[in-house]
Amino acid sequence: MVKKLIYIVFVFFGFIATAQIPKDKVAVDVSVFPKETVALSINSEVLLAGELLQYKAYILNPSKRKSLLSKVAYVSLRNQKDSLVFNHKVKVENGTANGDFFLPSNLKTGVYRLIGYTNFSKNNNQDSFAEKTIHIINTFKKNEILNTVQDTIVLSASTGINIENSGSDGSSEGFEIIVNKQTFGFREKVDLQLKSNINNTNGNYRLSVRKVNPVEIAGDVLNAKTISSKNFYVPELRGELISGVVLSKSGDVPSANREVALTIPGKDFVYKIAKTNSEGRFFFSVSEGYDSEKSIVQLYGDEAARRDLKVVLDEKDFHLSQGEPYYLKLNKELKKWLEERSVQLQVENAYYDVKKDSILKNKTNAMFYDNLGTVFFLDDYTRFPSVRETFIEVITLAAIRGTGDNARFIVNNEYDPNRIAKFNDIDPLVLVDGILIQDNADLINYNARDIKSVRVVNEPYRYGSKIYSGIIAVETKNGNFGTNLSHDYLSEIAMPPLIKEKKYYRPDYSNKEVQARIPDYRVQLFWEPNIQLTDGSYSTTFYTSDVSGTYEISIEGFSEDGNYILSKDFFKVSD
Repeated sequence: MVKKLIYIVFVFFGFIATAQIPKDKVAVDVSVFPKETVALSINSEVLLAGELLQYKAYILNPSKRKSLLSKVAYVSLRNQKDSLVFNHKVKVENGTANGDFFLPSNLKTGVYRLIGYTNFSKNNNQDSFAEKTIHIINTFKKNEILNTVQDTIVLSASTGINIENSGSDGSSEGFEIIVNKQTFGFREKVDLQLKSNINNTNGNYRLSVRKVNPVEIAGDVLNAKTISSKNFYVPELRGELISGVVLSKSGDVPSANREVALTIPGKDFVYKIAKTNSEGRFFFSVSEGYDSEKSIVQLYGDEAARRDLKVVLDEKDFHLSQGEPYYLKLNKELKKWLEERSVQLQVENAYYDVKKDSILKNKTNAMFYDNLGTVFFLDDYTRFPSVRETFIEVITLAAIRGTGDNARFIVNNEYDPNRIAKFNDIDPLVLVDGILIQDNADLINYNARDIKSVRVVNEPYRYGSKIYSGIIAVETKNGNFGTNLSHDYLSEIAMPPLIKEKKYYRPDYSNKEVQARIPDYRVQLFWEPNIQLTDGSYSTTFYTSDVSGTYEISIEGFSEDGNYILSKDFFKVSD
């Protein structure tokens, strides 16, 4: 199905796909595309400022099995005015994605919406996005006192906790949850085992162990999952799609066969070239990992074209209609719990440095030119004050010819010393920290002492639709070359990276002397967004904290057959 979909996309859109296409430009019945939906799972629907909101997104096909289309999902937390608290791009692997967000102390107490979607799911008339209602309490700010009960969500102290195990339909179907006992002391080891009660044991599940909030919620928030758009959104099959259109500055007329360059700066930068189609549209598919928050897009071509044209990028944000204002009212009987939990959170956050999660690094991107050419590390040579002198004395495989506006870079091909080959009249590709250099003065006038290395590929090279006489790739010491560039044809855009995967902090109290003096007020004892079943079972261990109460073990997800599974069990922690 995936291969068939790719074929349909590229055939009907003339080998040019964009993140979004006006529906009146789509020449096929879009109903041939399979539907894709998103489901969300969270660690709690009631959270305090200073806590971690943890989530998992399931990307599903119409039969609720994992979808293999989209490779990027979007998760955002919004207030009821649709203002963003955060907007995450998360990598989809095996049909799932996960992330978290630390709730800051400047958030107002209120009702928030957690939204999850893919670029492709936005095409759905119904269920275009998943939504979870999050009730956030900020104990650091005074809550509004309301005289009305209309459109009010009331949080009050719970009268009791239902500790019966429940499955996907309220029964014990799903998983059998086994713990080594039902009551634990502080900082005691818990042995947890899961055994599947279903025939097909494979699937995507998350496991959460968290203290049950002593809160009851009265009132419902009406959520509308319908949107209307004039665009058709293409699935991000290989990675994030960055798309746009090249227009004339006068009249906004689309310009075909124009080249656009994208650079995502960094030590292992990402560089791509795209060409516009007959409608002036272009796209970049970014499958590589990156760390930079900013990227550079520039119109490629002669000076006249750059002067008369402009690049307009498609907006990736997902705007929803503003919901009705729901107010969050806290009953007075919650005061003691909120005061106690607020103190615990402040103590926990004070010890953040010794309890922080481990962030996993992105895989290093291989440069498109790989290890071709020769690298000149300038600290290995006598340093010269100017770039021109450095190319004369050190960079023997390349040179600068001409002066002023006529200055240009060339590469010296050892097999063509007389420069009679047909590629010699073509300029080389010149990059500085991955940024395309079209005005050679930008590099020639740069401080040579800030350059770390120069790589020269002194033979013809084809990249995208362009052929070059070679490559000159310059790496600066600080990697910040693009911060000082300013041209009409060049734009810096906000392009936050994908959320990095984490290994969550888990204390080990097997040696009681270790961390004995460090307080432990965790209420989220365990969170594993992707549990791996072996022969239908899973086992793990974790330690309780210094917080007494009833804790819920919850496993949630979808089986390989598309069945929704939710199984719960409970245990107690006391001194």
